[in-house]
Amino acid sequence: MTFVAHLEYIFHITCGDCKFYWTYASMAKSFDIEKKSYHCPNCGAKEKIQLQNEV
Repeated sequence: MTFVAHLEYIFHITCGDCKFYWTYASMAKSFDIEKKSYHCPNCGAKEKIQLQNEV
């Protein structure tokens, strides 16, 4: 028997208004999180995400 694994990309997001922190996951390396706007799950603010450099 073998183990199977899948690579997941997790974006760590902080709301610019209320500073709430949450994550957004994708299975595609080519996923562009900067293309659309997102709602903060805490305060409801709607903004685009500015991706910072990789760590």
